[in-house]
Amino acid sequence: MINDAGLYSNYNLERLSKYLNYHIATFALFIASWFVSFFLILATLAALIFTPFMLYVLYKENQKGWIIFFGVIVIVPLIVLIVISFLDPFLKPAILITIGLFYFYCFLLRFSVNDWLTEIRVKNEYLLEKQKRDQELDNFMD
Repeated sequence: MINDAGLYSNYNLERLSKYLNYHIATFALFIASWFVSFFLILATLAALIFTPFMLYVLYKENQKGWIIFFGVIVIVPLIVLIVISFLDPFLKPAILITIGLFYFYCFLLRFSVNDWLTEIRVKNEYLLEKQKRDQELDNFMD
């Protein structure tokens, strides 16, 4: 998005980056969940709450590849494991694998979001410098 000054600003992308950076701590909670079920509940709730926001930001940023990758790495295995767990009730705990896949996805996405933000910041610096040069040129011409 471009604001009045011609600079690119994306508040939601900044928030997504912040959340992904803190999501790594939630990944540690997921690892700890293998020993304590309370952490598993927290990690699941965090994933359920965070997913709509993450997908919204990816949609707004037109990152269709990341949305498709989310479907492949998280949604498809979840559906398969749910169907399998109905066939064999002893496999219900296997659904927890999708939480691990979700946090792995967030780990990978974190690096890309930080790169996107770096590109936006560089573009903003360039636009600011260009505006400054244009203004100096206008002042010089007057």
